[in-house]
Amino acid sequence: MAPVTSIAARAALNAIDAMVPRFQPVVSLVSGDIVGIEALARWPTVIGVDPAEVFALARAKGVVSDIDFACRTAAVKEARSAKLTDGLALYLNYEPSGIANQARNNAHLDALQCEADVVLEITERGLDGDRESLRSLVSSARQRGFSIALDDVGSNAATLRALPVVRPDIVKLDASILRRPHSLHTARVLFSVRRYVATTGAVVLAEGIESERDRAKAIEWGATLGQGWLFGAAATGADVRMTIG
Repeated sequence: MAPVTSIAARAALNAIDAMVPRFQPVVSLVSGDIVGIEALARWPTVIGVDPAEVFALARAKGVVSDIDFACRTAAVKEARSAKLTDGLALYLNYEPSGIANQARNNAHLDALQCEADVVLEITERGLDGDRESLRSLVSSARQRGFSIALDDVGSNAATLRALPVVRPDIVKLDASILRRPHSLHTARVLFSVRRYVATTGAVVLAEGIESERDRAKAIEWGATLGQGWLFGAAATGADVRMTIG
């Protein structure tokens, strides 16, 4: 018998229309103000589903580009409906493993143009794949006025190798870095990130901030932006709108 999670992932992949966007605040670590929102895919009607497993299954089946596009499109629609596109950066995930078709990428990017400051967030999965297509995607996104973020930096070696390829405006430190602040791995990641930031002027965003201690540590490491339970979990667009006021 297949694990329950695998059954749930298959059910979610076969029910793209049941996917809804949720938004997690991106906060200034200095002022505490919400300055952006990251759109995350959720399947509230599919019990026990892990979104990461849904995307893994989509990659295995070669349909990750389809589900990725559906998630971004739904996120832009919901952000507009909840009036979250005025004055907030909208972080939208983009899977590197689904970028080989440049014409399709351009069509996807065109569909994301809106009144929000769009940040295209390149996820950590598949970064060691087609580097030329990745560079082309980033170039096309910048031509449309989008900023670029690199997600989960430090989660694996590929994220560090990708820094000079993607050249992100925003470096998102993986949550595991805060969980292991004194490890040799963390020291190596921070060294690479600081060197990159010093030469590019990029901004550091720390993920996984759960306490004031985490926030202080992130600031010590040079982060000016943060995400995590301390600032709020992913919520509906309407709930985020109420929080902002």
